Amino acid sequence: EYLKTVKTPGMLHSLARNVARSTAKGASRSLSTEVPVGGIRKTLASGYEMPVFSLGTWKAKAGLTGAAVETAIKHGYRNIDTANDYNNEAEIGVALKKMFDEKVVTRDDVFVQSKLWNSNHRPEHVLPDLEQTLKDLQLDYVDMYMIHWPQAAPSSGKSASTRVDGAIADHWSKNPMFPLDDEGYFCVDKESHFIETWQTMEKLVDQGLVKSIGISNFNKQQIEEVVAVAKHPVSLLQNESHVYLQQKDIIDQCNFRNICFQSFSSLGSGDTNYASYASPTGTIPLKDPHIAQLAEKYGKSPAQIMLRWGVQRGISVVSKSVTPERVISNFDIWDWELTEEDMKSFDTLNCGWRHLLWGEVSHHPDYPFKDELPYGYELEKCSNFAPGQGSDAAPK
Repeated sequence: EYLKTVKTPGMLHSLARNVARSTAKGASRSLSTEVPVGGIRKTLASGYEMPVFSLGTWKAKAGLTGAAVETAIKHGYRNIDTANDYNNEAEIGVALKKMFDEKVVTRDDVFVQSKLWNSNHRPEHVLPDLEQTLKDLQLDYVDMYMIHWPQAAPSSGKSASTRVDGAIADHWSKNPMFPLDDEGYFCVDKESHFIETWQTMEKLVDQGLVKSIGISNFNKQQIEEVVAVAKHPVSLLQNESHVYLQQKDIIDQCNFRNICFQSFSSLGSGDTNYASYASPTGTIPLKDPHIAQLAEKYGKSPAQIMLRWGVQRGISVVSKSVTPERVISNFDIWDWELTEEDMKSFDTLNCGWRHLLWGEVSHHPDYPFKDELPYGYELEKCSNFAPGQGSDAAPK
């Protein structure tokens, strides 16, 4: 029971000092205390518990996503990360229903988190977005609902658009989730602001349709803007974070504001990342030589090393795979730990490389990463007309 609930972010990092363990010579230090099904949990600002390890479904290909969800649940995962624009929530819903019907888990056992898409930021479009998600997932509520990006772009602002309207980039007159103007640039709804969106999402909590609410891809100032008006607490911030983008400053801000920080692309998004610019290291995290050395030292995979580092530093992690062996392996991080010296060694990898800048929507005033765009950046037209799943997935 000791490991079941972690109420403060620092407690995860302090497990090394508080839990009895044995040390394997030249390898990982084993934790002798049994971790419950689902792994370590955190108590969110909303008061609900959340398993810190989530199965990601962004870029999960059709026909494989449902099987990955089933494999994950059968092997201990209790948090599933979804979004309407991933274009696979219906397949996830079938898998969840199967797991419930077969009594592998109950609804209360599984933490399901989803996101409001950028085209639906206007108050009157928020509920239709969630209703489509609930219909696809075959659920009465989601445990966490996030504003996916702070900017209402791509968005025409004219009407709600969900995956049934097309999780594709197309002319705005067809009402797709990724609307384009006449010249092929993403549409922006500059009359919509995320504060109005947040206040509408708070009503969803009051209606019992969502348990907790959060934000994603927000910068530090935008976080403060939401915190300043929030009646229901900001319970989660999901941003890109991995060994090359460690986000120490914004994690400290989240800890101060009692917001759980959750990393997406926790492994650097592999070879399927959307990087416009190569990493300063000349490689990607999964192929980094320092990670490879640690993997050899501990007898673990590079993915396990980086995921263990994430939870050991006190954050929540999202990790995607549709390969059954990797789904299972990625979750096998609970009965060992990295030494303090090896945890410290990750500092040398923090080069600040963000793979998902998505500059194509930077003409909206609420775009969060303007200071990371290169000098002289010129707005680009949409180059991916089939966002959704697999290698053609939509931006996170």
